[in-house]
Amino acid sequence: MSDDRAIVLIGVKETQNALKQFDKDALKEFNKVVNSELNSAKKEAQGFVKSEPPLSGWNTQPARRPRTRGGAGWPAWDQSVIKSGISVTKAERKVRADYTTNAGALKNRSAAGVIYELSGRDNKIGNFIKNLEGKVGSASRLVWRSVDKNRPRIEKNVAQALEEAKAKLQRNLNMRRAS
Repeated sequence: MSDDRAIVLIGVKETQNALKQFDKDALKEFNKVVNSELNSAKKEAQGFVKSEPPLSGWNTQPARRPRTRGGAGWPAWDQSVIKSGISVTKAERKVRADYTTNAGALKNRSAAGVIYELSGRDNKIGNFIKNLEGKVGSASRLVWRSVDKNRPRIEKNVAQALEEAKAKLQRNLNMRRAS
């Protein structure tokens, strides 16, 4: 996923770490909201994958010699592989020289799914991209399509859950300080 369209929340990691110590139930509630939004977007993204390949020349059978074309071959269009390749991750990743914690993210792990999702995002040259964009539209066809479509709801729900978690943490810390 591209960083310029990521939903940015400040203080997620710090809040989660503090909640682990002081209020595990509040952490569970926050994670429940995040997981619900991620799974909803994942299910919708998987629904965008059609059984037929987007272009008539895209093979549905794996290459006989997959180590051709620079060692990579061309991945076959397989709806079940592409759907199962769309997954949820909460791994840290490096962004612009620092590490950023994901409250959660969707990732497209299948080669055919990534090609279908991102072809034409940076490079608009070539018949494959022109044909693909002409038939199914511009890049962001699966995961990002789902996230972009639901962005206002996702941002609102996750930000609200984070604020509630921070408020519960602050109440808990205030009670400990008072005693």
